[in-house]
Amino acid sequence: MELKEYRTLFPVTSQQIYLNHAAISPLSTRVTDKLEWYLDERGFGKIDVYKQVSEIRVNTRQRLGRMINAAPRNIAFIGNTSEGFNWLVNGLQWQEGDQIILTDYEFPSNVYPFLNMQRHGVEIVYVPNRRGSIHLDDIKASITPKTRLLSISFVEFSNGFRNDLPAIGQLCKENGIIFSVDGIQGIGAMNLDVQQCGIDFLSNGGHKWLMGIMGAGFMYINEQLFDRLTPSFTGWLAVEDSWNFFDYDLTFLPDARRFEYGTYNFMGLTGLSASIELLMEAGIERIEKHLLQLGEQLVSGLTETGMTFMGSDQRRHWSGIYSFSGDHIEALFEDLKANQIIGSLRNGMIRLAPHFYNTKQEIDEVIHHIANFYQK
Repeated sequence: MELKEYRTLFPVTSQQIYLNHAAISPLSTRVTDKLEWYLDERGFGKIDVYKQVSEIRVNTRQRLGRMINAAPRNIAFIGNTSEGFNWLVNGLQWQEGDQIILTDYEFPSNVYPFLNMQRHGVEIVYVPNRRGSIHLDDIKASITPKTRLLSISFVEFSNGFRNDLPAIGQLCKENGIIFSVDGIQGIGAMNLDVQQCGIDFLSNGGHKWLMGIMGAGFMYINEQLFDRLTPSFTGWLAVEDSWNFFDYDLTFLPDARRFEYGTYNFMGLTGLSASIELLMEAGIERIEKHLLQLGEQLVSGLTETGMTFMGSDQRRHWSGIYSFSGDHIEALFEDLKANQIIGSLRNGMIRLAPHFYNTKQEIDEVIHHIANFYQK
């Protein structure tokens, strides 16, 4: 199928030009059909759907592994991005004086769990952004012998800057630093290979570019970090022979399922399975190419209207997020919303984030509408 043919799976296209996937994605009919199956089964079907959803969990873990080039055993399902980072920081042993490197351009999910380690005497070091860009030299200058961990976004939420993860991963490897990544603004839209990037840990909610429902995501833990990460919580499903109820043997499962300690979000996982299957069918490399083409169209067209593109001037740092500043930005945002063109207003910028079913014709319409706004 051509990417535009997938539009029929997204009812939102009959009502809006939806360019807000960096906030939350609309659901496709592939997802809603799967959710309806789940609700029917739970309401008046088999009721107990544990076996069926357990099979869905296995298949989804395998698809996620293929999506990011990871072994399924290194993937655990979580509720949201913050939860994953809490597993990370609370599973490590900290010494007073240890340092964690962040940037000053991160979404709070990739900040607060690490700030919470200050109670153990851990120091937080911020790499300053340069007009929304993160420079490798600035990261390198922040590293000291006490640096224990670095956490950064795959794609920065505010302006769509795509970090050079392979270079950062290599820098972390050379200095013995745990490399942690917030993947939520890129995975599902941009190709990511955790092996190539040298990523030790990744946390990712599922309701943005992965196009699932809220409350269902995943985390990845590589083999080297896995042995150093102690589950900070546990429950009956985290252990071997878990269905032998009266054998209270706390022997953790040998893979990332040890972090899935109790009844998980069956409904959320059901929806996530359908959305990931759809994205893999469309093809992540094809999606990335399409979004970069739409981005070129937006940047070219909107700069001609007098708006300023707030992303990188280097295309290799582009993603699916394109942010612009300009005159009367709040009035423009309200005008777009009133005309069913949906983006976000973030930090004084209009943020536009198309996905794979959006078309060049839609982008032309957005550019034309904004040009008319500024000509009034």
